[in-house]
Amino acid sequence: MTEQSYLDLDMLINGSADALLLVLSGRLLHRPVHAKRIFAGVLLGEIPVLLALKPQWPWFELSKYLIPFLMVGAAFPWQGLKLYVKTLVVYWLLSAGLGGFVYALWGLSQFQGIGTGPAIQLNLHNFWVLPLSAGLWWGGHKAWQHWQNRAALLDQILCEVEIDFGKEGETVRVKALLDTGNNLRDPLSGVPVILLEEEAAARALPESLQEILKLPWRQAADPWPFLWRKNPHWMEHFVFIPYQGIGSQSWLLGVRPQRVEIDGDSGRRSVKATIALVPQTMSYEGEYQALLHPEHVQKGVE
Repeated sequence: MTEQSYLDLDMLINGSADALLLVLSGRLLHRPVHAKRIFAGVLLGEIPVLLALKPQWPWFELSKYLIPFLMVGAAFPWQGLKLYVKTLVVYWLLSAGLGGFVYALWGLSQFQGIGTGPAIQLNLHNFWVLPLSAGLWWGGHKAWQHWQNRAALLDQILCEVEIDFGKEGETVRVKALLDTGNNLRDPLSGVPVILLEEEAAARALPESLQEILKLPWRQAADPWPFLWRKNPHWMEHFVFIPYQGIGSQSWLLGVRPQRVEIDGDSGRRSVKATIALVPQTMSYEGEYQALLHPEHVQKGVE
């Protein structure tokens, strides 16, 4: 009897498994899961299925090892090498677990000669596979425990912050971490400052305010003239916040938002805050994008 393979069915099964594994990896690591990115990762995962039509091609074997790197990169936004490697490891562990389960289930279904596939033979030459597999699973389990403990701790100390800069239909929702060393205040109003990644804020700033992000005020010893010379209206929305950098004083651009709300243990509450935009990434693993002032947690600053 000739063995037949149906390409559409193979692609459907492979794509469904890849989608499940990518979504699970994202959920377990608290990463954003977007349908378009997951679909892109699934499409990349179909490449080995197509190459299997010509298994004699050298690219077939190589693709099975390279494609997972591309799938994880396409399915999740880049937030640093460490988080990328962590996501890749989780994806591999889940893949190995699912593959082992399916193989074991298939083996059980072949009892009494029902199946025709070859049986696995263990001898002294390949017995090393067992301790190696056990070691990999033990190491993966320990790493998984460490990540889960860290995630549980962060869930207890992180809170969600929603910021409205005045752009219709657009707000910023980010995870924020309490920074006890943050003692910055608005130099004109005295309001405590929340540090926020500039990239997260840029999309929610009204068009009339976004131009200031492109001006070279960071190189100026005194950036204040950029406000009243360029657009006097900006004085109502922006402020420059001094802070001590390495060896010299530097400036952060502060934005006065229309509304700031924090989700805490006692529910959602409004706070008064000036938002200081920071060009660098707060957390290399993407766990939070803002730093709260201690007063926002202790008092609420209604």
